[in-house]
Amino acid sequence: MAPKRKWDGNGTVEEDDSTLAQFIKPVYLVAEREDEQSSYSVFKIDADAGATPQRACTVARMPGTERGMSFVAACSKHGSWIVAVGGGPRAGTVIFDPSTSTTYRGPRLSEPKHEPVLISHRGEVYAISRRPRVAGRMDLDPWFECLSFNKGLPTREDCPGAGWASWIDLTPPPFFPSVLNPYQFRNPPEISVTSHVGIGTHVLISARQNELMLGTYAFHVVNKTWEKVHDKNLPFIGQAMPLGKGSLFAACPLSSNDAAGVSVFNIKVSLSTTAPLLLTIKEFPVVVASEGRIPRPLVCPLGMGRFCSVSLGPFRRSRRNANLLKKIQVILATFQTDNVLATCQSNGSEAKDLRVAAVQVKEENHTYKFKGRRSRLLESVTTSVLVAALSM
Repeated sequence: MAPKRKWDGNGTVEEDDSTLAQFIKPVYLVAEREDEQSSYSVFKIDADAGATPQRACTVARMPGTERGMSFVAACSKHGSWIVAVGGGPRAGTVIFDPSTSTTYRGPRLSEPKHEPVLISHRGEVYAISRRPRVAGRMDLDPWFECLSFNKGLPTREDCPGAGWASWIDLTPPPFFPSVLNPYQFRNPPEISVTSHVGIGTHVLISARQNELMLGTYAFHVVNKTWEKVHDKNLPFIGQAMPLGKGSLFAACPLSSNDAAGVSVFNIKVSLSTTAPLLLTIKEFPVVVASEGRIPRPLVCPLGMGRFCSVSLGPFRRSRRNANLLKKIQVILATFQTDNVLATCQSNGSEAKDLRVAAVQVKEENHTYKFKGRRSRLLESVTTSVLVAALSM
């Protein structure tokens, strides 16, 4: 039974703890596949399965998807969906409803974006160009857009009489190439977004220009304004996933020297009417019982203060095409973080970017198998076969 959900009126879904004791969110895996009609498939796995290898369930192919899309889980009081955005010049949006196994075509982006950074926060999906450009066919201004799910599914098929929701252009981050002189336009800066997280009324983003770290900026989702909150970048790679317990998030740490491939972060943004935002981050590297390390796994929250890391396990290559994988296994490790919250409360220092002792967590490993002709997945040079791990 899924947990009861309460809507707080500010675009945030809260889970009723009274039903969490016997519920762990299912995990949906998005994988790239060899298919002319759909570039991706959605699989469902039970994160609370036993030690015996389980079969991954194919939920659906996603027609209309194309290479170069990014995926995110969108939630509002109207439901939960898997959203695919970007790709090629079509600048498409594809929305999949797991509860009905129905795929919808959403509105087009104002500008095509290849593998955009997607942030789902407070009932809205934000799409920002991962590598903003000033020339060419992809990732041009507007670089930052938003699509709301707070009034329902933004498709004509779902609400034909409710109007047509569209992507809304937003002011890009200050470090994007919005204003360039002629020389800079001929030699534009190479900027790439490295990490992001949604917390409270803000979306935090860090980026780099070549080898130069540009710091961390906060976007206020209500006032639609940007503010620099730290000279350093966020200490993780990609997205930090909320764990549903206060200000705890899970992500892949920035440093490659850590003993674990995943860390828990305590992230707080202190608001003040008279002073700039104060960003406080404490990192808790996860110490696991199993040997070895999974380099940069996909991280997914499960509810109940749990999260999981997902990585590709053993597989066989197709005899006809070496880029096709058969009989794939996916390794999923679940973690329980009860003692992390206690450690956060006992280390109340307000120092920025504080590194504290690593914490031991409860760990369980599960193996899932992908078999059959329909499960042949594509492994390209630039893209991992597993694109996203989502829960809702």
